[in-house]
Amino acid sequence: MKRKRFHRIYVEITNLCNLSCSFCSKTKRLPRSMSVLEFQRVLEQIKDYTDFVCLHVKGEPLLHSSLDSLLKLCDQEKVEVSLTTNGTLLKSKINVLLKHKCISKIHISLNAERPKDFLLEDIFASVDLLPSYVIVVYRLWAQTSARLDKKSTDVVEKLAKHYSLSTEIVDKIKLEKNTKISFHKYVDKNDLFEWPALTPFKSDGFCEGLKSQAAILSDGTVTACCLDGEGLLCLGNIFDESFAKILASERAQNIISSFRKNKAVEALCQSCRYKRKNN
Repeated sequence: MKRKRFHRIYVEITNLCNLSCSFCSKTKRLPRSMSVLEFQRVLEQIKDYTDFVCLHVKGEPLLHSSLDSLLKLCDQEKVEVSLTTNGTLLKSKINVLLKHKCISKIHISLNAERPKDFLLEDIFASVDLLPSYVIVVYRLWAQTSARLDKKSTDVVEKLAKHYSLSTEIVDKIKLEKNTKISFHKYVDKNDLFEWPALTPFKSDGFCEGLKSQAAILSDGTVTACCLDGEGLLCLGNIFDESFAKILASERAQNIISSFRKNKAVEALCQSCRYKRKNN
């Protein structure tokens, strides 16, 4: 079977979120969710390019009012789905998620700034209901790659209690970036995330943008970067022109050829510190 071009494509089904976490940059775009018909058009155009879609860039995907219908389309097209969520709606949406075999991975931010009366145990209990083939990644932000802050330490204690984790596993969570805590369940720890933005900082380097991944925002904007929450690298709009034509555009081809030479030609790419992780 011929390998498809992209390992994954990010499709932002909504840029709306029910939280306002300090570590997540605030979008200046108008609030918008893709309609079911728009999402169907997107899937029809990208299914020949990837078998794996991530239903996020910005926003909380479980907030989408037609999530059930969107996942049904993914089932029909046999496209695997990854979700990234703050977890607050997991309990109320678990019956929807359980209906769809397309879901293969769920990332849950355990550092999301939820209401004080929200119980992490509701997230853990919902995860317990998921089928065994769904990979669950609990995400933690560290003050540094080697040290958890107090809030994250408290979260780890609750994880340890729910999953009856050994002292050895708890120590690994605190010291290592990725730790398996049970079958298909992991804790991913990383330094506090910084969204790329236009800054005076300039550097070259390599990125997987348009090589193994691309992103489509809720208004149809196609961008090379899965972290381009403002659509600054707009290559075109998938609602107005074909995905194939957008990828073949001069700007897209210039980005691809430049990264092959370890060069960043776009201002956002030059300002992005994240690409250095790919060097």
